[in-house]
Amino acid sequence: MSQDVSPTTSPEIETRAREIYAALSNSDSLRIFNLAVDGIDASTSVLQKHQFTKKRYYGRLKELVDLGLIFKENGEYRHTSLGTMVFENQVKNLEQILVGKGNADTRNAPNGTVYSGHDRNLSEELIANLETSTGVANLKPVKFFDTWNELSMHVAIKIETMKKELFVATRYVDFRTADSALRVAKRGCKVNILHSNRNGLSTKLQLMGNLMTHPKALSVFKELTTNPNVVLREATIPFSFLVIDEKNVGIEIVNPEDPYSFFFGLEFENEDLAKKLISHFSEMSRNAERDTIAAIIESNPTSLDKQPQPRSQILS
Repeated sequence: MSQDVSPTTSPEIETRAREIYAALSNSDSLRIFNLAVDGIDASTSVLQKHQFTKKRYYGRLKELVDLGLIFKENGEYRHTSLGTMVFENQVKNLEQILVGKGNADTRNAPNGTVYSGHDRNLSEELIANLETSTGVANLKPVKFFDTWNELSMHVAIKIETMKKELFVATRYVDFRTADSALRVAKRGCKVNILHSNRNGLSTKLQLMGNLMTHPKALSVFKELTTNPNVVLREATIPFSFLVIDEKNVGIEIVNPEDPYSFFFGLEFENEDLAKKLISHFSEMSRNAERDTIAAIIESNPTSLDKQPQPRSQILS
């Protein structure tokens, strides 16, 4: 799991986290949130089965909707992407810890820097290589991520609280990132995205994978391709990175033995590194091609709409 090196959380994130924790500390809210994994409606049978009064049920339901944890779709309330992340990383993890299944696989280095399950010397060597390639000295990561899933979920939350402009260069067509990017675009932030094929997985195959695991993926990707605040193009991406508000940086370190595989991820808060990566993004954009997601959706509306969608939202 990822670990904090220093308390750098912004006031906005702290406030939102407190509101979410406060809501889920209520037993009714937590029960409703857990039930929303598979989708719940507001029928009388649901109220009777789970012994809710209308006032308690609708009051807590509205609170969860207002916090962005659940949304209504086709008459049912389900987890949003943020709700899925909170459920998987907080609620389920806490349950595992309480029954003795928690497993901490990180260790603290003597100098206070937190390293993941990877070898400390190798991690330091790769950071040194990053300093050399970017020309930015004394890079100090504030978080390490052992998996793409961890990095992706953290990035989605960081995007939700951004204020100005987002740059994303990614080898992955990822629903969580797309959903969060669309949300901030709707409130006026500028979103710039470059994406590419990965290890033989075309944009179409990656898109279909998202549609199979996330019920609202089709509508999110449709809106993303048409939102006026979003610039979406395709390019050759050797490694994934993003820059939020010209300061927050997330970088994928590619497996040196397998360039198609994720090795680990790093988060930095460094304006110089952010400038370098924005410049690199601009260079890649010059040779970028027209995005094909919109064309894929337009040319395959029937087959995409019929993709099987499980009742619960499984993380890809």
